[in-house]
Amino acid sequence: MDLCERVRELAAEGGDLTAMRARLDRVLRASVPYDIAAISTVDPATLLWTSCFLSGQPAGDGRDRENVLYELEFTGADLNGYRDLANDGRLVGRLHQTTGGDLTRAKRWEPLLSRLSCVDEMRVILRSGAMTWGTLTLYRTGGSRPFSDRDEATVRAALTAIADLFRLTMLRAALASPGGVERPPGLLLVTARGEIESVTDDGRAWLAALDDRGRLPSVVRSIAVAAATGNGLARAALPARDHHWVVLHGSPMPGGDPPAIAIIIEGARPVVVSEVIAGAYGLTPREREVIGLAAQGRSTRQMATVLGISPFTAQDHLKAVFTKTGVRTRAELVATLYVQQYEPRRASASQPSPYGWYLDDQIPA
Repeated sequence: MDLCERVRELAAEGGDLTAMRARLDRVLRASVPYDIAAISTVDPATLLWTSCFLSGQPAGDGRDRENVLYELEFTGADLNGYRDLANDGRLVGRLHQTTGGDLTRAKRWEPLLSRLSCVDEMRVILRSGAMTWGTLTLYRTGGSRPFSDRDEATVRAALTAIADLFRLTMLRAALASPGGVERPPGLLLVTARGEIESVTDDGRAWLAALDDRGRLPSVVRSIAVAAATGNGLARAALPARDHHWVVLHGSPMPGGDPPAIAIIIEGARPVVVSEVIAGAYGLTPREREVIGLAAQGRSTRQMATVLGISPFTAQDHLKAVFTKTGVRTRAELVATLYVQQYEPRRASASQPSPYGWYLDDQIPA
């Protein structure tokens, strides 16, 4: 069984982000052995970390190392930066390969990697479609061999499935906290043949958005059949009556023979910088877009292209963001955004949202 199939099976097991990442860690180690891992979620609107799961290190050991890592990342001053991997499309970076075997070329060698006796580091951007939902940082230490081309190919083939697993786990959490989401997702429990056994009020509203005549969309049966085979990441999208898109995610429920199928139904929506952040700094809607792109590491020209404005106008908006946040450089902007807005919530174990930001700290956009 390949890594992708194992990840799809993990999706059928349920659990919160911590439990899911503990199981993912075991599955990853079996396919691509490593000694230490940091398995993180990110806000796709800014690519800033929202939670982190560490393995291979004593509990509580690593906060200082994280601070070193974040400082180097925010300045964009080191090799295989996460934002660089995301923006240039590489998605996977092996430090031994990048440095030609001389890891001391990396600025993080002395304050971080040398203390781990690191032999190699693999960084992975977990992206599905246009959205990034997390990162993997895998370390081999001591007498281990560097990661191979085969190791990279194995992880690369599964990174989209892992990203989908992250997002599905956050979406399940949103079902339990509907008050934190505008137009929250709904849940259908169906048989393996797609016959509805129960449905939540929000699920009923989403079904009505697809067809107000009480007919069950055929896609529900298709999702149920796919999930019944053990695929915990079965998914389909179709247009609603108002021409917006509705997405369905199906997974087999643990136990039962045949298993019941849980189908989460939600509206597709763009991921934007949280209204909490916009309100904290008094940002206009355009400045809210600019601060997100800046946090992602986009250049002024790239911002202009994405927003359909001139580079001069993009630069003017960026200057206004600098003034409102009290910074002078992009590096200071990203660091300030993380330290003031993300780190306190991450430290208090706030629940990352499947729509960006945090479930327990939402203001409807």
